[in-house]
Amino acid sequence: MSGIIAFLRKFYFLVLFLCLEIASLVFVFTNNYYHEAGFFNSSNRITGGVYSAYSGILSYFNLKNVNAQLAQENTRLLNLVSERKDTSNHKKSPETNPFGEQFNFIPAGVIDNSTNLPNNYITLNAGSEQGIGEGMGVISPQGIVGVVIKTSAHYSVVMSLLHKKILVSVMFKKSGTFGTLSWNEELTPHANWPGGDYRFATLAQIPMSEKIRIGDTITTSGYSNIFPKGIMVGTVYDYKSIPELYFYVIRVKLSTDFKNLKYVYVVTDLKKIEKENLETTAENSLNDKKK
Repeated sequence: MSGIIAFLRKFYFLVLFLCLEIASLVFVFTNNYYHEAGFFNSSNRITGGVYSAYSGILSYFNLKNVNAQLAQENTRLLNLVSERKDTSNHKKSPETNPFGEQFNFIPAGVIDNSTNLPNNYITLNAGSEQGIGEGMGVISPQGIVGVVIKTSAHYSVVMSLLHKKILVSVMFKKSGTFGTLSWNEELTPHANWPGGDYRFATLAQIPMSEKIRIGDTITTSGYSNIFPKGIMVGTVYDYKSIPELYFYVIRVKLSTDFKNLKYVYVVTDLKKIEKENLETTAENSLNDKKK
């Protein structure tokens, strides 16, 4: 008790000041609605700012889950479009159902990716247990990505479009004129273009009779068992006529941003075996007739 009395004697003026300060604040905020409202508004702003920042941090770290959910939903919608039946009597048009009932789509995440090598590869976190097999095409929401070349139970390796050995049949969306797209540096010297840029590929075998404009859209042609017709590839960035080769060399700006690949879709051609068997049978039949 004596200690408390000694403390009060020593800090008498400080304790008195604090008591008077607290009493004055109580009188101000309990008898003046303006100050009371201002006090609570300030408190709400501070609290709201803290909660907003906290929510933003949680949202940032939850982006991975959100993106995965969006990829699953996009896959479901793609497959719904692919499975939709046309009950009319006329032939189904691409506008009615761009993929027919031929293709299925499997979502996968990108866990490894290169863009600065002569031959680039991508590793996916889905494999044979998810239905992925060698030779299947890979696309992103922006455009084509590459072709699966190897799978294990839970992983797949994709030959990226940024690979010197990959060739893709593509076409001009406006005219249907088709050619071959590659990441081929052998053609770029003809046009004095630098090679090895992940943003561009080279389109060849387009006849010089084709009317080309900068910005023309290039899509997949569908002339293979890898990609459906009409998948976005890119746009014409530049072109040169090569008279000695009798065609244009075209620089295509790719629609897929290979530096920021996170999620892709593996394309399964449900009628691939039927088509390949028919083509083999036809070829064998012609060979037998020649004999």
